[in-house]
Amino acid sequence: MRAIAKFALRGPASAAVSASVYAVFALFFPLFMTISGAVIGLSTLRLGASVGCRVLAVAMVLAGLVYFLLLRDASAVLILAAGWIPVLLVGQVLRVTENQGLSMALCASFAMLYTTVVRVTVPDVGAYWLAWIQTLSDAIRDQGGTLFEPEEIIVVAEIMHEATIIVVCLYWMSAVLIARWWQAGLFNPGGFGAEFRLLVIPRLVSPFAAIVAILVLLSLLTGREKGLASDLLIVLVVLFAFQGLALLHHRVNQIGMATGWLVGFYLLLMLMPHLLGLMLGFIGIADTVVDFRRLRNRKSSTQ
Repeated sequence: MRAIAKFALRGPASAAVSASVYAVFALFFPLFMTISGAVIGLSTLRLGASVGCRVLAVAMVLAGLVYFLLLRDASAVLILAAGWIPVLLVGQVLRVTENQGLSMALCASFAMLYTTVVRVTVPDVGAYWLAWIQTLSDAIRDQGGTLFEPEEIIVVAEIMHEATIIVVCLYWMSAVLIARWWQAGLFNPGGFGAEFRLLVIPRLVSPFAAIVAILVLLSLLTGREKGLASDLLIVLVVLFAFQGLALLHHRVNQIGMATGWLVGFYLLLMLMPHLLGLMLGFIGIADTVVDFRRLRNRKSSTQ
């Protein structure tokens, strides 16, 4: 991974080529899109927003041309813009403020914007995903394969919107954090871990989260379980899960536990993301209220 960062920092041209190549790889293995976004973020963090914009512009041309030739759809370029521009903006904020919590909150705001646009432009999200999965399943069946059974299509369609929100949110957050990790690894060894262990979501988010929670409860009472409020709640849970994760790292570092404990936890998180992700979200919310790391006292003592 460090080799990717070193190559990207050879210059704007190298960064643009690297970002565009990994974006093309993402057509075949979507996780590469996170690496592509991280390259944009690293260029911004290290060299500033002006260089980041140049890298993004050149990468848009290179990757956009390949996307158009492969997909025959010019609108596919919008996917690149939607994926990279927020990373660049958040990267610049992190460069100036050195505040990972604020950066994660900004990523969450972009995810909220995404789900709001979807809810406004798509009247029935469930029906949209049902039609899309049915079309894909029929196309695969015509080729002699099987994607989902008819009853499975309905189940998958019901969770696709929520799953997409989580993926979009995690993409922006992961791209920014990977970029920061690369930067620290090359120029400030150990700095990323120290900064991440102090991650705190801005307190301004808490009253907004309370309002969203109330709206979700009202939606449940009126029989509308899914809507924009529930989408926003999903984003907030993911956001506070990062604070919960930061608290976990802080505790492991504080008591000198072996790194293997964290490795084991991440393996469990991949196996049970819904359960442990929700648990981390609640831990993050509790940390906002209780301040387990005593960060407020530390800030007040330095003022």
